[in-house]
Amino acid sequence: MTSEKRSWVANILNRLADGLISRPVWFIVPQIVMFGLCVFYTAQSLQFDMDRNSLVGRDKVYHMNFLAFREEFPGQDDIVVVVESEDLEKNRQFVERVGRVLEQETVQTHATNLFSDVFYKGDLQLMGNKALLFFPEEDLADFQVALAEFRPFLNEFRQATNLSAVFRQVNALIRASARQQQEQDHAQSQQEDSVQPQNTFIQAVPALDRLVRMAQASLNRPGIPPSPGVEALFGGGTEAEQQKYLTFAQGRLYILSAKPRLVDHPDPIQRHALQGALTAAAIQRVRDIVASIQEEVPGLNVGVTGEQVLDHDEMVQSQRDSIFASILALSLCAIIFVIAYRETGRPLKAVVSLVLGLGYTLGYTTLVVGHLNILTVTFVPMLVGLAIDSGVHLVTRYEEELRTGSDRHAAIRLALVHTGQGIFTGCLTTAGAFFAMSFTDFKGIEEMGLITGGGMLLCLIPMLTVLPILLLRGKRQNQMDMYMATSKAQLNAERRARFERYWLDHPWIVVGMATALCVAALTQAPKVYFDYNLLNMQSQGLPAVEFEHKLIQGAEKSVLYVAVVADSLQDAVELEQRILELPTVSSTDSMVRFLTEDADDKLRMIRDLKASIADIHFDPIDPNPVDVHDLSQRLF
Repeated sequence: MTSEKRSWVANILNRLADGLISRPVWFIVPQIVMFGLCVFYTAQSLQFDMDRNSLVGRDKVYHMNFLAFREEFPGQDDIVVVVESEDLEKNRQFVERVGRVLEQETVQTHATNLFSDVFYKGDLQLMGNKALLFFPEEDLADFQVALAEFRPFLNEFRQATNLSAVFRQVNALIRASARQQQEQDHAQSQQEDSVQPQNTFIQAVPALDRLVRMAQASLNRPGIPPSPGVEALFGGGTEAEQQKYLTFAQGRLYILSAKPRLVDHPDPIQRHALQGALTAAAIQRVRDIVASIQEEVPGLNVGVTGEQVLDHDEMVQSQRDSIFASILALSLCAIIFVIAYRETGRPLKAVVSLVLGLGYTLGYTTLVVGHLNILTVTFVPMLVGLAIDSGVHLVTRYEEELRTGSDRHAAIRLALVHTGQGIFTGCLTTAGAFFAMSFTDFKGIEEMGLITGGGMLLCLIPMLTVLPILLLRGKRQNQMDMYMATSKAQLNAERRARFERYWLDHPWIVVGMATALCVAALTQAPKVYFDYNLLNMQSQGLPAVEFEHKLIQGAEKSVLYVAVVADSLQDAVELEQRILELPTVSSTDSMVRFLTEDADDKLRMIRDLKASIADIHFDPIDPNPVDVHDLSQRLF
């Protein structure tokens, strides 16, 4: 074939062959340097973004509304601790202990604090300074009555700083009650002040019983027990106590939620990276705390879940699985290549060239996209299976030319010029198919097409440059080996020819078999459907996923919700009414009733409550270890 009859692709490949033969160093050294730079750049800059929101294009109206909502109401998704057992008291003990540790960490310095909020029970302190405004008026009235009844009790015990001091006050009340009982036998009239200590002691008996039981239970568990809450004073029973906590499945599941602190940084990319690192540290810190508390309160099934935890765990598992799949794919391709060719040298040279192309692709991905998502993290195994074909075709043609008597240089030239055109065309068509995916509206698929299409072209470079040079540097075959290889190739060619001739001589058999396979496939087509449930994309077997499903199954309401933002109070009222009329809506949680109700009476009641307890001041708790001897004397 003369140069005038060659295509422009063949002419380029012919000149490339001249360069590879005459100046191989010009092609080898720069690519090794480029490979090292790409790997280094990738290790420093490539991010893993497992947020499913990143899979959706930002130009979509519904996604723009969601981003606007997140911008208006910023906040992190919760890290959720799930405690499961049939023992409600052990569940309560666990969340109280975890909550106490996390609450202490939320007030640390800005440099060390990982959390901004912790919530596990409907405690007034946890609900903020305006918590009483969320109470119905009848609850505020009951609260006023309870405070009035327990006011003497609070006055007597406000100076008690530890358990020993509490029972010192108890002993004083008992002695006072005995003296006043003697006075009552001789007195002709009774005054309110004279009976107050006795009434106070009687009111204190149930609370003291609860305190003693809590203290006894703490002796059976290591660690610092949670301080008694207001329920220890006012009581209310197990059911009322359970309602105060976040529970599912009739109290079998206790919940604690913690929010990672938000990172403030002017650069969005840097802020996203810092936020991811802080969230990962917060998740690990919660897991460490949970592990230590499990030693204090054993016998519970405890797990950590939440959207942030799911994203983090899936990112870690996706990274691990993608690395494993890439190594496995590369190893399988090399093994199959070696077995098919019955040698190791040339197949492994093709694999080395492929690895160079994968390194270029990683650098290209870091530069063009900057991150990998839950879909694109799988691009390496795909490229391994597709790009290795170029090396297979080139090595096969090169060996074929050698068996026909061509020398190495001529064999490489013929392989590049003739087979190289097919390799070049096939690579372009495959890359074009992937690049077509980049025109879709789904951002995850768009990035997949952009990365894989570019990767196909980049893997072609070392296959057409480095691989021919490596083949020229191989061990020369002697005449006997060449003769044996030629004889085996001819024998295999004759076998393939007989097999192909059978199908060519019986076309209707081929058509019939193809038709039967198509009909069999069509019968299964109705079973294929599009699954819109993103929960089914989660990695099965992860503890975070298992506990998430337990929460979904134990919840009284659906976990699916919609956030609605109104421009005015009137619009909010109308929207709430219209939404409640929808047959698919079970209930709503709205700020409308708090914004539309007349709060004058409620504010008056809160002012009265504040005034009634303004003079009550409790001494700070004694943090020192208990004096066992002193406590024993008080109890005796």
